[in-house]
Amino acid sequence: MRKISALLLFVFILSGCTLVNFETNAQIKHGLLVLNHTDIAESSVIPLRGEWLFFTHELLSNREIEKRMKTSNVDKEYLSSTWNDPLRNIKDYATFALYVKIPKEQIGHTFAISTRFQSSAYTLFVDGIPISSSGSVGTSKDTSAPSMTPRIGYFVPNSEKVLVVLQVSNFEDSVGGPSEEILFGQADAIVNYHSDRQAALLFMNGSIIIIGIYHIIVFLYRKAERSVLYFGLLSLFIAVRSLFVGPMLLQMQFSHLSWFLLKRIEHTLIYGSVLIYIAFISQLFPREAGKKTVYIVMAIIMPLLILTWVTPPSFFKPLFFDVFFLAFILMIFIIIILVKAFVNKRPTALMNLVANLLFFITVVNDYLFAKGLIDTLMLSTYGFFFYVILQAFNLSRNYARNFHETELLGKELMTLNTSLDKKIHERTYELQVKNEQLKQLTELDGLTGINNRRYFEDRLPMRFQESYKDKWPLTLLMIDIDEFKKYNDTYGHLKGDDLICQTVNIIKDVMADQGVISRYGGEEFAIVIREMGEVEARVLAEKIRSSVENAKFEHNGRSDLRFVTISIGGTTTFMHSFETVSDFIEAADQALYQSKNNGRNQTNFL
Repeated sequence: MRKISALLLFVFILSGCTLVNFETNAQIKHGLLVLNHTDIAESSVIPLRGEWLFFTHELLSNREIEKRMKTSNVDKEYLSSTWNDPLRNIKDYATFALYVKIPKEQIGHTFAISTRFQSSAYTLFVDGIPISSSGSVGTSKDTSAPSMTPRIGYFVPNSEKVLVVLQVSNFEDSVGGPSEEILFGQADAIVNYHSDRQAALLFMNGSIIIIGIYHIIVFLYRKAERSVLYFGLLSLFIAVRSLFVGPMLLQMQFSHLSWFLLKRIEHTLIYGSVLIYIAFISQLFPREAGKKTVYIVMAIIMPLLILTWVTPPSFFKPLFFDVFFLAFILMIFIIIILVKAFVNKRPTALMNLVANLLFFITVVNDYLFAKGLIDTLMLSTYGFFFYVILQAFNLSRNYARNFHETELLGKELMTLNTSLDKKIHERTYELQVKNEQLKQLTELDGLTGINNRRYFEDRLPMRFQESYKDKWPLTLLMIDIDEFKKYNDTYGHLKGDDLICQTVNIIKDVMADQGVISRYGGEEFAIVIREMGEVEARVLAEKIRSSVENAKFEHNGRSDLRFVTISIGGTTTFMHSFETVSDFIEAADQALYQSKNNGRNQTNFL
C-alpha cells in the first residue's frame, strides 16, 4: 500500500503542474468584456467565455456588425458552445462578435488569441484584420473545408476597445460551432501557456513511448509472455492518440494532412486501443476474464472500424458517442474481473484495480467533456500516464530478474530522455528568440525604420529619472514638418511618405550618434539627447533645421515658401525643475507650438 501511495504522489506531482487555472473576475456580458490591470497581468490567460454577439446564417464584417448593432437587436450566444441544440442545425455557418475593452496603458502592446483545436472551420478577425484561421469558412459544403490545426493570432490594439470577430462554418463534423475554449492574453502569456502544455505532453508521451518500446523489446526475448507485447502496443497506441488532443502536436506538424484522414486515424487508434486493452487484461487474469471476452469485444469493434473508413465523419463520430454506453459496460466488467483477482490474491491485482479505476474516471471525464456536459479538461492522457507507470512497475517487478540486458536498456532510456529534454530546451530557446524579435518589431516604425512612439514613451521616463539622479542635462527636441497636410494634398500620400523618410535621413546625418530619434506622430519626431545642455542643443537644433531648409525639397502647396521646412521646439532638464515626464514633454511641445505660431521654419526653447 505504501508503494501505491508513493507512485500516486509521484504521478500527481508530474501531471498536476501542467493544469492551468483560469482565475479572472472579468465576464463577457452582452458581447462586451471589460478588462482591468489585474486581468491583463503578464502571466494571465483569459478564457473568452460568455455572451458573444451571434449572427446565424451570416458571415459578417466589422462594418456590417457595427451597422447591425445600431439598427436592430442582436442575438447572444454563450461560448464556448456547440450547435448540438435540437433547435439548431449542426451543419451551419455563423458569425460571433465580441468587444474587448483594455486599459489605456495597454494600447500598443502585443496581445494574442488562441483558438486551439476547434471542430469547425473558422477565421478570426481583430478590428477587421484576419489574425488566424483554420480550414476554409464557407456558406456551403462545397465552399467550406474543415481543419483542426491549433492557431495563435497576434495583434497590437490601437485603441481601448477592439472588436473580435469569429466567422465559423461546419458541414462535416458532428460537433458544430466553436466548441473549445478561446483564450486571450498578452502574447508572452499565451505562448508560454502553449509551450508549457506542449512540454508536459511531450514529457508524458515520451515516457509512455519509451515504456512501450521497452516492453516490446522484452517480448522479443520472452515471446511466451504475450501480456508484455499487448502492454507495449497499448502504450504506443495511446501515446499516438494523445497527439490528437491538448496542444494537438500531430496537426501542428502535419497540417497538410486531410482533416478526414486525421479523424479516421484518431478513431481507429481509439478502437484499436480498446481491443488491445481487453486482450492485455485477459492475458493478465485469464481465469477471471475468460476466453470469450476478447472475441466479444472484437465482434463489436471490427464493424465500428470498418464504418470509420467507409462513412463520413458526420456519421461515424456520432456513432462513436452512441455506442459509448458499451464502454461503460466494459469498464464495469473489467472492474469485476480485477475485484475477483484481488479476492483470489492474484499478484498485482490491487495495483491494477487502482490504476484502472483512475484511468476509467479520466475516460468518463473526457466523454462528458466532449459532450459539453461538464467544464473541465481532457484528462485521459494523464490517467493513462499513471496507468502506464503502475503497469510498468508491476511487469518490471515480475520479470526484471530474467532480463540480463536491463542495465543496457536503462542507459538507452536515459539517452532518449536526454534527447527529449534537449528538444524541449531548443523549442523554449526558439520561442524566446521569436518573442524578442516580436518585441523589436513593436518598437520600430514601419515606414522610416526609426523607433516608434511606444519606444519613446517607454525609454524617456528612465532617462528623465537618470538625469535628475546623476545630475546631467537631458535635452528633448520636438520636430514637425511645416504644412505637411498641404504637401500631401498637393503631391499625394506616397510622396508624403517619401518626404518623411528623406527628412529622417537628414536628421540622422546631422545627429550622428548624439541622440535617439523616434517618430512621435505622423510628421512629428522626437529626439532625446543625453548630457547636452541648452547652448549645445540650440546649435544642434538650428543645424537640423537649416539642413532640411537647404535640401530645398519642393513644396508648391505653400503660400509663403516653395520648399519644405521644419519647426523645432526644445527644452532641457536644467532649464526648469520638471516634476514629471509629462511636464518635460509639454515644455518641448509648447516650444514647438511657439515656433509654429511665429511663422514656422525656426527653433525655440522653453
